[in-house]
Amino acid sequence: MEDLNSEQKKAAMHLDGPMLVLAGAGSGKTRVVTHRIAHLISVGVPSSEIIALTFTNKAAQEMRERIRSIADQLVLTCTFHSLCARILRESIHHLGFDRNFSIYDQSDSDQLIKTCLKGLGYKEDRAFLKGIKQAISQAKNDLVTPSDLGDESLTTADKAFKAVYTLYQQKLKEYNAVDFDDLLFLTVKLFATNEDSLKEYQHRWSFILIDEYQDTNMAQYKLTKLLGGKHQNIFVVGDPDQSIYSWRGANIDNILNFEKDFPGAQVISLEQNYRSTTHILEGANALIECNSERYKKNLWSDLGEGEKIGHYIAPSEREETHFVMKRLLEHHRNQNIPLKESVIFYRTNSQSRIVEDALLKYQIPYIIIGGLSFYQRREIKDILAYLRLALSSSDFLSFARTINLPRRGFGPTTLDKLRLAAERFSLPILDLLENHPHEVKFSKKQTAGLAGYLSGIRRLRGMVKEKASLKNILEAGIEGLNYLAYLKEDPETCEERTENLNELVSKSIEWEAEHDSPSLLGFLEELSLKANSDEKNLYEDSVRLMTLHNGKGLEFELAFIIGMEEDLLPHVNCKETTHELEEERRLCYVGMTRAKQKLYLTGASSRTLWGVPRMMQPSRFLREIPSHHLHSYNLTVAVEEENPSEDAFHIGSLVFHKTYGKGTIEKTYQTSLGLTYDVLFHEGNNLRSLVAKYAKFTPIG
Repeated sequence: MEDLNSEQKKAAMHLDGPMLVLAGAGSGKTRVVTHRIAHLISVGVPSSEIIALTFTNKAAQEMRERIRSIADQLVLTCTFHSLCARILRESIHHLGFDRNFSIYDQSDSDQLIKTCLKGLGYKEDRAFLKGIKQAISQAKNDLVTPSDLGDESLTTADKAFKAVYTLYQQKLKEYNAVDFDDLLFLTVKLFATNEDSLKEYQHRWSFILIDEYQDTNMAQYKLTKLLGGKHQNIFVVGDPDQSIYSWRGANIDNILNFEKDFPGAQVISLEQNYRSTTHILEGANALIECNSERYKKNLWSDLGEGEKIGHYIAPSEREETHFVMKRLLEHHRNQNIPLKESVIFYRTNSQSRIVEDALLKYQIPYIIIGGLSFYQRREIKDILAYLRLALSSSDFLSFARTINLPRRGFGPTTLDKLRLAAERFSLPILDLLENHPHEVKFSKKQTAGLAGYLSGIRRLRGMVKEKASLKNILEAGIEGLNYLAYLKEDPETCEERTENLNELVSKSIEWEAEHDSPSLLGFLEELSLKANSDEKNLYEDSVRLMTLHNGKGLEFELAFIIGMEEDLLPHVNCKETTHELEEERRLCYVGMTRAKQKLYLTGASSRTLWGVPRMMQPSRFLREIPSHHLHSYNLTVAVEEENPSEDAFHIGSLVFHKTYGKGTIEKTYQTSLGLTYDVLFHEGNNLRSLVAKYAKFTPIG
């Protein structure tokens, strides 16, 4: 406990009863959670009775490693969804499912919803599909079942939604599958309808710790209440000022009402910030104090005053981006701030385009956080779907996804006939094909293709039964599906996609080595959970680009928030109610408190929005930050070009560059970053544009 401050220590040494820890940005909340777990173990609580819950696999892994390093114990540390997947693997039979259920990711769910729309006679309209999908997800997060919707006074749209939702749930059960939202939804249903199961898990975990409690939705809140109902040893850590996910179901009232939900709860505030300097922190404090939906607290830092927050309003988004590039390069070159310690935040993804153009122009490497995950790539999902069939005969979606990889002649009409035949016989699709193959008439091509397809699945099942290595199972799956032949149909992507499959095999080897009792079921389950999260390799030295929503939990030496204008931040769709506006302010606050040393807030007087040039007004949030915390950049000084009196090198000069070697100056000219050369490097006949003050050439001859 020696490295904890007094308030952190009080929280970490708490034993019995509910506690709320209000942990401000950068106040060491993860440290408090891990030290409290270590303290519980030190006073005799078995590690098996403790569970720590968070929202991302990355956060869970970090917390798990910290606990192990200070307590030398393994404690169940996982996401809510992982916990529920574990519970359902053990107890879902009480709800009429088999334990070998599949977990459908988003694209699987989309495909099933499309099937339901078609079965009910609805036209497959993209907007309608999206609306239905979002409504089903929201209903599950709010614990609303199809029967809860009633029948009286429903609009036509409500009746359509109820019909699709009802059929969708029926099909999931028929295919012995659950979607991502079902993991929470069905676990709460299990506990609400089966008292013995609830008591079993209440007895198993007598101490529950939850990180980022302000991000919980109704299902997570209800799960917490049920699991902790017996012992009341609920320890939650969070910050209402960082509640920014209402659009995906998070309810700020869950943390604001904690003392009402758990009478007698103790509340401790962590107010010392270990991340940001004073100007950044006090500017953010002043901003968030304009909100009413919050617990009062005042973050402080002893890291020094630091630099004032940079503030610049450019004539247009082009000049705004130029300003950001210039500041970014100056801090990187002159103050040695690594690119990976630099971030450019924006409110909407569409804002990234002009930033990307500038980064490419200046040859600055970057990574967009929130891009397509490895586990969402088509070839990965195809192989994982085929492997699912080694465990489940009922998974019609996985069958439909893979039966034509490569083409075996099974079009939509044949698939519909197979689905209807399986329903008529009340048989899983693979059982139908194995035991009643003549119920649907197949062509010669279909018959031959199906024989090879089923043979491959039988081989996989034999390997699973014999406990073959995951590597061998994966390779057999790729071979059994004849998938490489399918990839060769598209020569342009074949090499890249084959490399991805090789990477999946490598992943299976690593995963098997990391687990004491590895299994195909466990492997597929973890990858299904990963497919529903955004995880990326962040070790490359590149500038990070991301929306403010994706910045939660991260920190950077240097941060830019661009587009500080009305209708962008706060967003035009989030200004109608006080609740919406306060969430936008919290979003800005989260972005500001990601910065450790240097923070810039920028905007533009004119911007092209939705294809139309518009005059923009500075964000109201800028006015809410006291001016003595801001350094406003003069318009002309910010964009002036450097004009040296003479060139250091002339056309035809021979130079040496430490990275590219010998070269010849082909052209000299001025850019916004100063004197610039086009240099033809001799090795590889490589022409590059380099800025003189950064290139550091050495003359030759």
